[in-house]
Amino acid sequence: MGRYYWGDIEGKFCFAVQPTSDLLEFGHDLDDTSLNAVVYFDDLQDIEDKLRELKKAFRKHGMTFKAFMTRWDKDGFTKKEAHTVKWQKMRREASLISLGEKIFKALKDKQDDLYISGDY
Repeated sequence: MGRYYWGDIEGKFCFAVQPTSDLLEFGHDLDDTSLNAVVYFDDLQDIEDKLRELKKAFRKHGMTFKAFMTRWDKDGFTKKEAHTVKWQKMRREASLISLGEKIFKALKDKQDDLYISGDY
């Protein structure tokens, strides 16, 4: 269950915490009726700067993005934690950063614009 994106990168939006519009945090909409985005290679430095800012802002939660992702991937969260506003907010922000990292890596590897489509 969830919404997917595909093209030069593929994945699934983090169900219940990540809006489809996150792609547009890093790219530009090509179509008003469906999710068709382009991320320009020329924006690589801006994306790197944005990721740095997002990770710095994430520290306000009392842990680094990397530490949060390690726990998310390995240990998970207790039911009590998972239902708190704080943890849901952290998952939301972590999902955006993860998507940005995937886009950044793909731009560096491809050395050209990325084209991504997705489910609204």
